[in-house]
Amino acid sequence: MKHGICLTAIYQKAVYNSNLLVQLIQNVRKQKLFQCVEIYFEGSEEEERKINMTLTENGITAVYPGGLPMKRDGIDISAKSNLMRKESVDCVKHHIDHAIRIGCSKIVVVSGPAWHEQNCEQEIVEQTRKSLKELDEYCRGTSLQISLEPFPVKTAPCLAIGETKLVHSIFQSSNFQNVGITFDTSHVAQLGEEVEKSFQLLRPWIHHLHLANCVIKDQTNPLYGDQHPIFLQKDGEFGLESIRSFYQKLLLQGMLDPVDICSLEIISRGNEDKYYMETCREAEYIWK
Repeated sequence: MKHGICLTAIYQKAVYNSNLLVQLIQNVRKQKLFQCVEIYFEGSEEEERKINMTLTENGITAVYPGGLPMKRDGIDISAKSNLMRKESVDCVKHHIDHAIRIGCSKIVVVSGPAWHEQNCEQEIVEQTRKSLKELDEYCRGTSLQISLEPFPVKTAPCLAIGETKLVHSIFQSSNFQNVGITFDTSHVAQLGEEVEKSFQLLRPWIHHLHLANCVIKDQTNPLYGDQHPIFLQKDGEFGLESIRSFYQKLLLQGMLDPVDICSLEIISRGNEDKYYMETCREAEYIWK
């Protein structure tokens, strides 16, 4: 299993600055704590190839967080309308092309907005499964794996696919060859579910793990919701000790054997270098 860092969640300017992103990847390699970076980039194909070369030269694996543009641009692979669903699948295919040019081994995808209708879970499952099957087929012959990330349903960003039972329904009767699950501890906590129980149920398909924190008890807190603060954050759902205990327990029980990448996801709020160093300190403590 490789350990990763969500790099452009900390250095958000690197999303549009290939020179900065290249420098950051090189810094990660020199530090020797992470073997993977999760990076989203918007630029030219030439810049994408430069990033690819940098990753290759430094022996760093990369993950493409496609959920960022999908949420931003309203890309809805779980849409009730088949026309919208197919258009959204085509949009994700373009992101797959970007991820391949950059040299990523995974692309994380998410569902569209939660449906307003009642008792529509099975229809959501069917629409999402259709899209994942089409994306799975599109990736055949490449080294890119698709990874579905469940998100909060009743709190922002209010996506359709979140609850563990619904995710399980998508995968249990599917025959995907190249589709797995990104399990994010913060999202599970925001759903009001028990992290270990959710992990156990989805374990056969989890190949990508995000260790992430959240504040959900105090709605007046500016970090309330899907904000991914550091684990030393006061009133966070996961303290540094509890997230380390969760990780180490799964590791010792062999529960992480199918997981090939485990990353810390922390979002910076100014002073990116400080957030980067804090992420490094927390990662080293959790994994040692």
